[in-house]
Amino acid sequence: AGARAIIPVLEPGEATEMRAKIGAELALLGGEREGVKIEGFDLGNSPLEYSESRVKGKTIILTTSNGTRGYMRAGLSHLIITGAIVNITAVVDKIASAGNDLAIICAGKEGDFSIEDTLCGGMIIHRLAYERKMELELNDAAALARLLYRSNSNTLSEAMAGGEHGRYLTKIGFGADVELAAQVDSIPVVPILKEGRIILANE
Repeated sequence: AGARAIIPVLEPGEATEMRAKIGAELALLGGEREGVKIEGFDLGNSPLEYSESRVKGKTIILTTSNGTRGYMRAGLSHLIITGAIVNITAVVDKIASAGNDLAIICAGKEGDFSIEDTLCGGMIIHRLAYERKMELELNDAAALARLLYRSNSNTLSEAMAGGEHGRYLTKIGFGADVELAAQVDSIPVVPILKEGRIILANE
């Protein structure tokens, strides 16, 4: 939607301090706890809130319950890509061209297993193996993720909506987000983490 960058941070206080350094006119605070927008923040966790009219030209400082922690877990990896079902083909293309070993970090829900993230991971693995013809050596978690995807490849939306987190988001009024998250290639971009900022890979 035209944002300049996204800066993932762990805690709301850290986000507020960073906006003060960047300048309130240049940055927006986005994030959630328990799926709900943090008090005093500009935006929550719903992608539908991040419209072009709201975020174009801005830097978004983002803190979420689980997702932003994944970037910290990725550490000093050579290439850190943000992948989802909505940008799956572009992400698989980037992974295949990079030619590196791959670790898929699922955000999950409060550190626990989640159907939607595991389906996405399995879909990445499936496409690398069967569309890009890559020889993969999988650990057991990756093999199970691929099996889960294969079992639900024709019913992604239903599987995600029926999962624990999908049901929770629908219950608190974010059912449209769950539907959006299941739309394959609806947002065909490749966001990468570079020097602490998430930017588009071609920038």
